[in-house]
Amino acid sequence: MARKCDNTSSGVWIEDKRGNIVMIKRWNYPQAFALPAGHLDGDSAEVNIQKESGEEVGLTLISFAKVFHQDIDNPCKNEGGDHHEWHVFESHDYSGVLKAGDDAKEAFWATLEQLKRYADRTEYFMKKYSLPYTEVGKLTRAIFGNPRLPNPVTDPEWQQEMGLEPVWYFMLKNLGKI
Repeated sequence: MARKCDNTSSGVWIEDKRGNIVMIKRWNYPQAFALPAGHLDGDSAEVNIQKESGEEVGLTLISFAKVFHQDIDNPCKNEGGDHHEWHVFESHDYSGVLKAGDDAKEAFWATLEQLKRYADRTEYFMKKYSLPYTEVGKLTRAIFGNPRLPNPVTDPEWQQEMGLEPVWYFMLKNLGKI
């Protein structure tokens, strides 16, 4: 049985002096390109984002500011994980060495051009499934299958060339980053 979802998550846009951002390639559902993030699991959004930055990409945030907060239809594999109250932060002040850990198959500095390519790939799937970016949950389930099934089936085209995780597309679009 899956663990119970707390329906709260936080993530962070970490940007260096050249304008590159920290991205990860996720190990688990939904396998996609994303920014460091995770469930709060009882912590405040601020404490959690510090934990996630360290666990997923090896960086310590020295300062950060909340830039987004919204409850989103955003499924996860945990029991009851049909939506998440998201808190997104932005940081330009961090320390440490970028390295993949925890849920990150890979951690890297992405250029804005790379981010745009990942976003374009997600837009391809919006067209394929005739879903707007605002339908985060429906788009996620269309691409990755139902996370409650023992073996959710990811669209084979996505497996060949992944894009930006739909919830991150939604949040970054609303933030004017893409």
